[in-house]
Amino acid sequence: MDTLSQKFLDSCRQEDGKVLRGESMTRIETFVDAAFAFSFTMLVISIDVIPQNPQELLELSRDIPAFLLSATIIGSIWLAHSNWSRIFGLQDKLTVALSLALVMLVLIFVYPIKLMVQATVIYLSDGALGTDIFSSGGWDNNEVVSLFVYFGLGLLALSLLIISFYVNSLRYRRELCLSNYKVFYCNRAIYTWLTLSVTSVISGFIALNSDADNVARSGNAYTTLFFTIPLVRHFYGRNNSHNKPDT
Repeated sequence: MDTLSQKFLDSCRQEDGKVLRGESMTRIETFVDAAFAFSFTMLVISIDVIPQNPQELLELSRDIPAFLLSATIIGSIWLAHSNWSRIFGLQDKLTVALSLALVMLVLIFVYPIKLMVQATVIYLSDGALGTDIFSSGGWDNNEVVSLFVYFGLGLLALSLLIISFYVNSLRYRRELCLSNYKVFYCNRAIYTWLTLSVTSVISGFIALNSDADNVARSGNAYTTLFFTIPLVRHFYGRNNSHNKPDT
């Protein structure tokens, strides 16, 4: 890869101190966006019953929280890839391979994400929200435990892929003319997604060592992310002298 010229960098728009090197959509980015859009469609069409009366419509509305949470998880993964693409604009072979792997993983884990979120909503609302597909669908307790492990493995794989994008950017630090702040930005993103990776491993470990009645503890591990991610970002930024956006 050739080093980006200063003329090109000067022509790029800046946002929050970041030079947006990849604002022009490439074919791989268009493909990734289309795949994520299709994954949202899969969340919607997983509702296979069209309500025939107000009572059925209200019953179906109980699934709205699970849909919104599932869409938020998938949307956050898309946003992470989109932000990375806009800032760095890499189109090397590894980027293409990682993007294809991300698409495949997202499409594979759409339904496990939906099931996991459905189980969480049912547990937190004590059955008031969500459709209890586990009781009616023939799930036994051991299979519910397996779902938590399966979800953890999927989240771990997706997190490691996002980390790989940022590691790849650091490989081309000189060619991309990355400032010290951009290097700090990459490392902070790596630590953020690494925190999510570790949490998914801990959650899976808890699920494997819990009986069916206590498997909810595995899901509770993810609530710690509301505290651990801000703490990791805060302490990494506080101890780094390049934590200010470029002017």
